[in-house]
Amino acid sequence: MNTERIKKVTEKIKKDTERIEKDEGRMNLSLYMAEVIEELKDDRKHPAVHTYTSTLHSFAAFSGDAMPMNEVFTPGRLKEYEDWLLQRRLSWNTISTYMRTLQAVYNRLSPPGTPEHNPRLFDDVYTKVKSQIKRALTEEQMGRLMHADLDVLSEELQRVQAYFLLMFLFRGMPFIDLAHLRKRDVKDGKIAYRRHKTGKQITLRIPREALPLLKEFKDKDETSLYLFPILNAAPEGDEALYECYQKALRNFNKMLRVLAKRLLPGIKISSYTARHTWATLAYHIGMPIGIICQALGHSSIRVTETYLKPFENEKVDKANRKLISTVKKNRRGGVSDALFLIKHDVTVELLTK
Repeated sequence: MNTERIKKVTEKIKKDTERIEKDEGRMNLSLYMAEVIEELKDDRKHPAVHTYTSTLHSFAAFSGDAMPMNEVFTPGRLKEYEDWLLQRRLSWNTISTYMRTLQAVYNRLSPPGTPEHNPRLFDDVYTKVKSQIKRALTEEQMGRLMHADLDVLSEELQRVQAYFLLMFLFRGMPFIDLAHLRKRDVKDGKIAYRRHKTGKQITLRIPREALPLLKEFKDKDETSLYLFPILNAAPEGDEALYECYQKALRNFNKMLRVLAKRLLPGIKISSYTARHTWATLAYHIGMPIGIICQALGHSSIRVTETYLKPFENEKVDKANRKLISTVKKNRRGGVSDALFLIKHDVTVELLTK
């Protein structure tokens, strides 16, 4: 962050603090968050704009739109809001997103380390991220998608299938990165791009299985900057481009549901499935987590560990079954022999947790 930006943020915090101290009772969350959202728009942080706007709409529905700030940030009120969200059967991860957004707003108003900041304000509400079992396809299901008879699919479904397969072949590439790929990103049989979410540079060699799909479904318009015709209809401006992407994502997920009904009856797939499938299959063939982390473009290996955490219990259970079976077959052998036979299925650390 440059000096000018630091100065701007400092001045903003000072003004916010002075305003809250001066008129704390009348300042309401909706007005303040609307200002924050405008700042995020100016900074072109469109995913954050989406999250803050969703949180604001949710809390406004709970509180009646104009709850004073000093009534919002109390342990009791936050707990009431959490209970209200639970009554509407929202997932824990959605609840966590809303609570962490409110926590970020609170930290802007009362920065950590200042006398007015309460570091335990959010202790009684859920702000973590539950690691859930992702909807990944099996090898057999992925193979059925890859070798499907295209003659039974409409032209639109063929394109949707191609995008899904390319996301898988490109090491679990997210749809947002596929949509933003540019023709200049492809060079010498490789694709080099920056992840939209983290800004991390990714370089991958194009698998030979992807070449026919690229040739058939790339954007044929020579004036277009994009590799695929997903965002070509976007008006100028970052906000309009993000809205165009959101529309394309919704349509992609809609058509994936249609595709699944045709090719994988009873199986639900979404834009996340290709990424989850790649990570899951890579994990189960024994690919080191560090390599999976690098391939997925995660910001750290801890993110990848959280991503794959649901499969740890399954792996430990299989190792335990192998240990027990080995001991039963070899009455004269010791447990040390069984442990040796487990090899590298799980670490000693996992077994002793």
